[in-house]
Amino acid sequence: MRSALGVIVLALSSVTGVAHADTVTQQAPANASFDAATVYNVPRGDAPAEGPAEAPITIVDWSDYACGFCNRVQDTLDRLDRLYPGQIRWVHRELPADEDNPLAAEAARAAAAQGRFRPMHDRLFALHGRVDRAGVELIARELGLDMIRFRGDLDAGTYRPAIGRDINDAIHLGITGTPTLFVNGRVVHGNQPLAVFAAVVDEELVRADAARAKHPLDLYAALVETGKPSADSPPDSTNPNEQLDPNRAYRVGFGLPGHQLGPDDALVTIVEWSDFQCPFCAKEAPVLAHVRQKYGDDVRIVFRHMAMLFHSSSTIAAEAGVAAAEQGKFWAFHDQVFGHFGHLTRDDLETYARAAGLDLAKFRAALDSRRYHDAVIAETAAAEALGVDGTPTLFINGQPVTGLRDEATMDRIIDAHLQQAHAAVARGLVKADIYPVVMAGARGDDRADPSAIPSQASVGHLAPRADDQSRSVAAACRRHDGARAAKLVGTMNGDPKRRAEAVCTGEGIDLAP
Repeated sequence: MRSALGVIVLALSSVTGVAHADTVTQQAPANASFDAATVYNVPRGDAPAEGPAEAPITIVDWSDYACGFCNRVQDTLDRLDRLYPGQIRWVHRELPADEDNPLAAEAARAAAAQGRFRPMHDRLFALHGRVDRAGVELIARELGLDMIRFRGDLDAGTYRPAIGRDINDAIHLGITGTPTLFVNGRVVHGNQPLAVFAAVVDEELVRADAARAKHPLDLYAALVETGKPSADSPPDSTNPNEQLDPNRAYRVGFGLPGHQLGPDDALVTIVEWSDFQCPFCAKEAPVLAHVRQKYGDDVRIVFRHMAMLFHSSSTIAAEAGVAAAEQGKFWAFHDQVFGHFGHLTRDDLETYARAAGLDLAKFRAALDSRRYHDAVIAETAAAEALGVDGTPTLFINGQPVTGLRDEATMDRIIDAHLQQAHAAVARGLVKADIYPVVMAGARGDDRADPSAIPSQASVGHLAPRADDQSRSVAAACRRHDGARAAKLVGTMNGDPKRRAEAVCTGEGIDLAP
């Protein structure tokens, strides 16, 4: 039998037939031969590795510095690491297209031997496959490597046997292309969206916790021990990539402080993932202004940053927005940016800050130090992990509405949600609990800052999960709010606390008592 609260949750989460999510499909790799749900016994070999040795997630990545898809997926992998700080160990294995001349792979191994794998790895990808001996030596010199040792390793082919072992293991497993990644033995094919990686990581964290309870000497070995030895699935097997369902509610929090417009007890909450350099977002801004004017305190609007990689000024503009929010002037700054759309130089941003009434010295200091860079990247990663693949994307009482909508369409959508909300209030639900109740029955996770998802005021608070608490502490540190981080860390202990502390230490915040 359904409870009264259950009926309300169902009603609030089922506004249908009003908006339809735009869908983008990505073709599965033609050579895929691993089942995405199956665990394979994937060896780590002796390849360069990064991250904690005891991490619950090990990602083994066969890649090639001349591979365009391998290059493109690097940003996704970096954002995945930000979403799961201290939880991933990366193992970098090579499958060069030109097996007779694996110069880039050799250079990476030679740099790893001198403790400089990551910067060499990043620089090699930046060359987009245009690698020659003079180029790798120039990079090595810039990285401060011992050049006599580096040249000697390349001349002697010191690391060719190791690269050969990477190739042989790939052949044995049945890998036929790059990038091919295995998350605790489960494949992720090619340049997949962040949402695909995050879904696999979430499932594998549960499996890792269960395995760790048995105290294995080597957690990763225990997780893949009974895995299949090689590819065994049809060529059309691929990773599932669910699109946002316009008829479902998703767990979406309020992101960074100071980005809310409207009261806490609004009947309808609109969370917008937006980009200051997106022309469609600029056109959506006056539509949302119309909504705010027409519906008043019945609607709350929350702005969240999704800095698209192909927009050169998005990230710094978003950081400027967060700096404005720190001074309580986000919406004034927001209106300046979209009111002068297309102008996002540093001088432009300072002009908007001045017009919005900001303390320019503080504003400039925040931009100069890139104070909010990590917070913006985490916001973007959270959007992608949820399945947002473009801007503007709005979640109206949790339900996604993608792309530009005109005033009349927005009015119809909001009217439908208001009708459901009024009915819930008539059944006894407190107005301030409308959004929390929707979130209680929603799907997915907001991986940026779970503490920014409102909880039910009148029906009590649920204790946060340890990983959610860890993410919330990390989020506070990314925005340099040490006081909130210290408050949130509370009585945390064990791995979740260590992961949060690692992020905070990287931001210059010491949580030690």
